[in-house]
Amino acid sequence: MSVGRTAPPQASRTVDVSRLLALSSEGASLVLGIFIVTNVVFTISTIHSVSPRWPAYVAAVIVSAAGVLLARPHPDPFPLRDSWLVVGAVVASTLLISWTLPTEGPTGRASWHLGSNTWLLWFLILRGRTALAWGAAAAMAAITAVWTATTGRSALTGLLMVDTQLGLLVVATLFVTSLRRTARRINELTERSVDAAAAAATAEASRQVRLQRAAEVAAASLPLLERVASGAPLSDDERGLMREAEARLRDGVRGRALATPAVLDAAAAARARGVDVTLLDDRGSGLGSGEAMARVDDAVAAALAAATGTVTVRLLPPGRDEALTIVSVDGDRVSRTVLDAAGSTTAA
Repeated sequence: MSVGRTAPPQASRTVDVSRLLALSSEGASLVLGIFIVTNVVFTISTIHSVSPRWPAYVAAVIVSAAGVLLARPHPDPFPLRDSWLVVGAVVASTLLISWTLPTEGPTGRASWHLGSNTWLLWFLILRGRTALAWGAAAAMAAITAVWTATTGRSALTGLLMVDTQLGLLVVATLFVTSLRRTARRINELTERSVDAAAAAATAEASRQVRLQRAAEVAAASLPLLERVASGAPLSDDERGLMREAEARLRDGVRGRALATPAVLDAAAAARARGVDVTLLDDRGSGLGSGEAMARVDDAVAAALAAATGTVTVRLLPPGRDEALTIVSVDGDRVSRTVLDAAGSTTAA
């Protein structure tokens, strides 16, 4: 039920009773319109039966406004402040109309407020405010009982005026209990479906990564393996290519997140100068952002370009202040560069 077509802001796929009943649909808006028109029609058609007349008009405005408020899109439970406003509308309309009703004979449609208020409380129960709804119903019944007592009508008259309304609220309470169980089952199934889809997507992504790695390995090694299998003597240049291919493959396995094209090219150039390069990924993944990894690439490439002797580049396990270290050893000279999780240099 909604006066607008904008869905309530929801943070997830969670289903509640309001969403199950499509209270944001055009059909619900139509029901709200019928409710307001009905209040107006009953008020005008029975105005000659009440005295004074102005409370009936005021009550029609209050009850209709409460219907519009209750139709406001919002996840269950309905906001507490707005729920109290609906309760206040039920109590106010009952007080306004009760002492204007005829003191003899049947009240007929002049007591239309009882049905309209029950409609409000029905949807207040559906929207997760059962206790407040029953409190308002008790207040409505008590006001009606006081009216019958002060106007000389019997207690049975007051009971007969509200018994149907209370029965409808019992039905609403049982109905919403069943709907909530259904909503819970739907949410459980939704979560299972999402988890299954996520697991399938992860498995597919892993499969694609394996296929990509296999293709990369095949592209780098198959021509060289075929050359070895030919049995012809290898030239020094070919041996150098094979050592470079072996180093790249080793970097891809041991270095993983570090094995970017820029780092691999820098490592190959350093090895060509006789530098012993080791890439180690003990983190299992790259840093948190592309900018951070770009800084890592620049820092590692610069270190490898200036390196002599031995260089070890290591991505450290997560949870540490230090994210990456670059250790260069050349004889007795040792230098150590440290990068944080943002890829910024913290020590050198």
